Formats: sequence, structure tokens, C-alpha cells
Amino acid sequence: MARGSAAAVGTERVSPNGYRYRKTEDGWETVHRLLAEAKLGRKLNNNEFATFRDGDKTNLDPDNITVRLRGRTSLRRRLALVESRLAEFTAERDHLMEQIRIRDSLGASDSLDD
Repeated sequence: MARGSAAAVGTERVSPNGYRYRKTEDGWETVHRLLAEAKLGRKLNNNEFATFRDGDKTNLDPDNITVRLRGRTSLRRRLALVESRLAEFTAERDHLMEQIRIRDSLGASDSLDD
């Protein structure tokens, strides 16, 4: 396809970010979205998106394509962030408790300038 000429419907290309696109009558669509729609037998709703189960953008096996609702991934990201912060706080608590245990075993007391 020459630069500046319109691509024919059905033409595929791979973008720099690794996603495969196919030219449709409505414009360029990601192939994994088209596969998800074919699997469902309908267009995806505005609150749905297609993603890869294994995270591999090149694995276009229909069983690897899943449809998710928008917002659920942001909830998962927020949960992961909270769990990460909780792990940090737990580690800090454990560290402080160990310091207190050591001080108590030495008979030292907490001071205000610690």
C-alpha cells in the first residue's frame, strides 16, 4: 500500500505498541476486539473492552481474548495499590515491633526523641 492511498477493507497492520489493527468499513479496529465481537456474536458495548488473558498481544487465539467491563480494571489496580501499601505498612510495623522487643530485652525505655 503506497503512502497516502486508502487501505482496502480487510488490510491489517501492526502498530508500534504491538497491537494488530484491521481496516473495517467503520475504520481501523483492533483485531482482538473484532475477535471478541465475533465470539460474542455482537458489537462490544461502550462499557466493555477486549483484552488478552495471558497479556500477550500477539496471541490472537479466540480463547485468549476476554471481554471486561470498564472500571473493573481500575478497581483491581486500586486494590493492588492498597495491598502493596498494606504490605509496606505491615513490614514497617514488624520492624518497629522488633526494635521494641530488642529494647525491652535490654531494659531500655522509649524516649521522646526517637
